[in-house]
Amino acid sequence: MGKVLEKIENIELLEGIRVFQTKWMMSGSGICLPGIGIFIHSDIPELAKKRIVQHEYGHFLDYKSGLNGDRKRLLGSYLLGFYVLIGIPSFLNLISGVNPLPAFSGDHRTYWTEIRANRLAKAHFGNFLADDFDRFFPVA
Repeated sequence: MGKVLEKIENIELLEGIRVFQTKWMMSGSGICLPGIGIFIHSDIPELAKKRIVQHEYGHFLDYKSGLNGDRKRLLGSYLLGFYVLIGIPSFLNLISGVNPLPAFSGDHRTYWTEIRANRLAKAHFGNFLADDFDRFFPVA
C-alpha cells in the first residue's frame, strides 16, 4: 500500500504553504486549505500537477493578500475571512444541490472565487506559469 500523504517538492515560487498529494480526496481534484496545506489527488498526471498546484496557490495568495489588496477579513481574522467568504462559496459551487442557487451557480472553472485564484496565480508565477495554465484556468 502506498503513502496516504506525500509532500510535493520543487515547484518554483511556492512559499508559505506545503503541497501534498493524496488518494484520500476526489479523483482529479485539488484544494487549498490555508494554515494546513495544498492537497491534490495522487492520480493527477505529472503534466497537470504544475498547473493545478499553481491554481491552488492562487487561492493561498487570495488568503495572504486578496485580489488588488481586498484581503478578506471576518471578526478580525483573515483565516476566518478566507474560509467563510472565499472557501465555502467555492466549495458550495461544486455541490449539485446547491449550485442552482444564484449565489453559487455556474461552472466551477469560471466561478468568481476561481477567477480570483487564477488571476493571482498568473500574476505571481509569470514566466514560471505552466504552459497550459490558460487553457484550463481562465482569468475572465
